[in-house]
Amino acid sequence: MRSIEENFSQEIKRPVIGITGDVMETSTGARHSVRDSYVSAIINAGGIPLFIPSTGDLEIAYALYRMVDGLLFTGGVDIDPAVYGEPVAGTEMDDVSEARDTTEVQLARWAFSDDLPVLGICRGQQLVNVAAGGTLYQDIPSDLPDNGVDHRGSTYTNDRGLYTHRVDIEPSCGLAGIFGETEFLVNSLHHQGVKQVGEGLKVVGTAPDGMVEALEGPGHRWLYTVQWHPEELWRKQSAASNLFKGFVEAAAQHFAQREAAAVAV
Repeated sequence: MRSIEENFSQEIKRPVIGITGDVMETSTGARHSVRDSYVSAIINAGGIPLFIPSTGDLEIAYALYRMVDGLLFTGGVDIDPAVYGEPVAGTEMDDVSEARDTTEVQLARWAFSDDLPVLGICRGQQLVNVAAGGTLYQDIPSDLPDNGVDHRGSTYTNDRGLYTHRVDIEPSCGLAGIFGETEFLVNSLHHQGVKQVGEGLKVVGTAPDGMVEALEGPGHRWLYTVQWHPEELWRKQSAASNLFKGFVEAAAQHFAQREAAAVAV
């Protein structure tokens, strides 16, 4: 009779992707959560999702970090401006989470140092930028009232997959090769955005109003972020599907290196 390990040996050899998520207070206590769309996108691309809760306990975060081959920073609540050294500017602010900010900033910095594959989505792009020393527009409609693009268009319609504006990708960048195209439509569900770009990051994608829509870390193995939500689009858009496949492939290379090192020991 085959053991469980033998039955699932092929599954075990897939890379593990750490996925961050929200922590929210409810009437019955705090709740940690992540949307299924992120989980499904990672599974479809060949990865094994591992949820990393935002407890603020960095010992726990590091223990989980040591298990993963790539990090996916997801969308969610606003980042507290104090994290990037600014006061709240009196503009519209969603909820913030000190525990999530603390956990994710440290995870990102560990990943920078270890050259671990990273994908940031929406808040995840903003988080990676802040962890690298960058700043944010706290509320785009207030900070840039005449920019001409509604960056919450998909939010207002209650359709997270609704295309609302075009993005233009730098033809010579790595993302262009991953997407397989340099201009396409995306959804949009944010009111904050990258202002000052963090150290080691490069703008490689913009919206028609010039808002930063994609960043890459040229000095890293695989570090890309996007401001839109490809996890809601991968079933219908090749660019979105290719992004997750590229991410998991990079994580698979890290997994192979980790396995080889363990065998050598």
